[in-house]
Amino acid sequence: MTTRASLVIALSMAIGMPVAMAAGEPAADAAAPDDTTVSVALRGPFGTVAGTDPEMPATAAPDGRALDTWQREATMEVVVEPPLDATASLTLQATPFEGDAAVELPVVEGRWVTAPEMPGEHLVLATVMSDEGRHDEYAWLLEVPDRPAGIETLLSMPPVEAGITAASGTAMGVRGHGCYVDMCQEVGFRPPATTLEPLIVTVGEPVALGLDDGSAMIGWEGRLEPRSGTGSETRFAEATFDKPADRAVLTGLEPDEAGEWLLELRADYDRERGWQWYLFRIVAE
Repeated sequence: MTTRASLVIALSMAIGMPVAMAAGEPAADAAAPDDTTVSVALRGPFGTVAGTDPEMPATAAPDGRALDTWQREATMEVVVEPPLDATASLTLQATPFEGDAAVELPVVEGRWVTAPEMPGEHLVLATVMSDEGRHDEYAWLLEVPDRPAGIETLLSMPPVEAGITAASGTAMGVRGHGCYVDMCQEVGFRPPATTLEPLIVTVGEPVALGLDDGSAMIGWEGRLEPRSGTGSETRFAEATFDKPADRAVLTGLEPDEAGEWLLELRADYDRERGWQWYLFRIVAE
């Protein structure tokens, strides 16, 4: 009588599968197909944003808005992790919301792609196809402003403005050193303190940091320096966030005496957009 083990061996040899068995034990189950998760992100003037479900493309951006390419035909980078092997393919299509037909966005060197030329909102769909026939799709919403393409237009893209808020209102800061979407700038000496818009606070009142475009931060670092009317020492504080936030309370940088203070803050932007230092003047009463 043929045993179960011999049947397994005979069937395995017939279909060309390797067999690994311990004596007297049934064969182990066949190895599961490769189910490695692939992530696809799009990097451009809006930073780096991971693709999402094509049925819900607005959720790709943290605030649900379309990603601003700043200009027509902006250069973008497709980041695939883990990198695709030679048997897989990557294609991108952009469909304008105005009802025109979808257009292919050619991928150069497996990573570089040009944003649509037509202004307006577009649904961008990336498709990763493996040699086994498996395909995955990732989507983004892009907003293409009606600005001409070119490095000159890109260099005119301003960094984000920031403000600090207390019970009395909000004061905007002056930008210092920073790197915004791969474009870095250095500034000279501090501006005179009297040229800074003052924020009036009460002694011990915490202030909150926010960005003027409503985008999020992943952390901050700062120093509070007494300028006049106080014998306090300069203090330092910092924080990082578990998830991006559009507002940060600057715990540890509250004025502890009445007088004028200079507040230097570095905001770390979300989406890998970079970082920026800002200078503020605080008057504690």
